[in-house]
Amino acid sequence: MDRLGLYIHIPFCEKKCYYCDFASYSGKKALVVPYLNALAKEIEAKAKDRRFDTIFIGGGTPSYLSAYELEILSGILAGVSRTEDCEFTMECNPGNITKEKAEVLKTMGVNRISIGLQSSNDTLLMDIGRIHTFREFRENFLMLRNSGFNNINIDIIYGLPGETLDMLEKTLEDAALLIPEHISCYSLIIEENTQFYERRRRNTLSLPDEDTEDAMKDLVRSKLKELGYLRYEISNYAKEGYECRHNRLYWEFGEYIGCGAAAHGFTDGFRRENIRTVEGYIMAIETTGDPSVRVYENSREDSIEEFLFMGMRLVEGISLNNFRNRFSEDLMDIFGDEIRKHIKSGLLVIEGDRMRFTEKGMDLSNHVLSDMILTA
Repeated sequence: MDRLGLYIHIPFCEKKCYYCDFASYSGKKALVVPYLNALAKEIEAKAKDRRFDTIFIGGGTPSYLSAYELEILSGILAGVSRTEDCEFTMECNPGNITKEKAEVLKTMGVNRISIGLQSSNDTLLMDIGRIHTFREFRENFLMLRNSGFNNINIDIIYGLPGETLDMLEKTLEDAALLIPEHISCYSLIIEENTQFYERRRRNTLSLPDEDTEDAMKDLVRSKLKELGYLRYEISNYAKEGYECRHNRLYWEFGEYIGCGAAAHGFTDGFRRENIRTVEGYIMAIETTGDPSVRVYENSREDSIEEFLFMGMRLVEGISLNNFRNRFSEDLMDIFGDEIRKHIKSGLLVIEGDRMRFTEKGMDLSNHVLSDMILTA
């Protein structure tokens, strides 16, 4: 049976972080229950007669919901069919995850937690708009451990305003001391419609220079390896056996259903995107039952590009046989010249059935993949 994922978006949060451009909103607590009622209808319609290998509740901040609201969500998901070993992840934020909520998550079937740290430096946390200190993060992490969660991811962002290499190294060490099973480590990207974007526009944002950011990238890679974490994707590191199956589904061009405001899905060759606002989503469900604002059928070219662009994020790269089976053509017949060029320049390597980036190639992945665009 082909694997199928379910993504559920909870767009509420206590306070918007200064770097965040996700569909997340603060000050809308009164809309949580109406939103969950709408979500129930979409999940029932889309998940009916489906069986899920992975479920991922993201946001926003799902742990912003009260224990009572999480119980409503648990009731909604009780009817969703899952495989026996379904990986069920929920994102949590330090500062609003409690022991009572953790108990509800256990009852719901959540067996993997992703918790946002970003940095262990309290000054940096305050400067990026986080609502917690490192001490609170640590207490929350240990509480989740004691509540029986044995698969926890920690999110880290580097290249933060005012961050030094020493600060980053301490964050990595502080995170690893808690022995999480998985660490996601992203470099800060300044997105439009964020406070940081406005500050950069006004020249009041002091970011690490390019050389420092390159050094940070190297430090993340070497330090996490030294601390016992295997890199399996550009920004993701795990203890053996703890790679995130839900995210692998995206990278391996698998199918998934998206429910909630701004959620995306990909099934039967169609990409679907839901309305972004909470109010718009609730209204769409109540009036038409369909919250999608964009339904797009992938062309063959789209699918080839996505297979490559997503799959090549993995350290192990892509399977040439899988490509041939899916598209009835050899990859080398389509991109042979480009691939040979990048093998020669030491950025790509083909070993047996797999094509992957070299370590140097990983850093220049966008440059390599820009040679493999079929759509105008």
